[in-house]
Amino acid sequence: MINYLEAYKQYYFLRMKQREGNEDYCNTYAAEKMLFDIINSCTTLEEFKDKIGSANEQVAMALVIDEQNIRLRHYEEIKETVKAACCRRILDKVKPCKHVSELITMVNEEQNLLNIEITTDTIYPFADMLFLENLEIWEQSEIPAAYKEKYAAYANEERTSIESAYAAIEKEMNNWQPGWKFSFEKIDKEKHRRLLPYSNEVIATQKQLTQKILHK
Repeated sequence: MINYLEAYKQYYFLRMKQREGNEDYCNTYAAEKMLFDIINSCTTLEEFKDKIGSANEQVAMALVIDEQNIRLRHYEEIKETVKAACCRRILDKVKPCKHVSELITMVNEEQNLLNIEITTDTIYPFADMLFLENLEIWEQSEIPAAYKEKYAAYANEERTSIESAYAAIEKEMNNWQPGWKFSFEKIDKEKHRRLLPYSNEVIATQKQLTQKILHK
């Protein structure tokens, strides 16, 4: 016959040992140890039921705190400001939660908000240099005089395409964040700048050209 009390003691012991010595999960370990100490002091499952109180909730909250702190340190290191802000919001809201269901709901809501923030924290279509590269071809190619008028028309079409692309992204982003407008300042933020394989000089030139086209 299975000794369920001893089985539970072994289960909670192994959970505790899993986090032992791991500084990243110091809060989780402390909560798991508290839970193990409770069951280890019991002689019956009924006694454990009476003593456990909110220990499981405390373990869940400790795990969220440790995980968010790990993510926060990483996001701060790589300058992922939007994701780091989400971690801070979750950390601020963990302790007021009284039940695991409340904790889960809060984390899910913050993650859903983060998804919207990531979507709206974009530098597209600037990140797609195809428009500007095509414009450079039409405007700067050395061509016979007979083709200059045609290339000038192509250049104007490309400028119109650029205006349309920025208008389309602004319309789409306003579905998620009313009042959203493209921010050229975001381009220089490390999280975006590191993804653009161009020199600072090229980026600066393309920014000025785009702003001129958009009259900004």
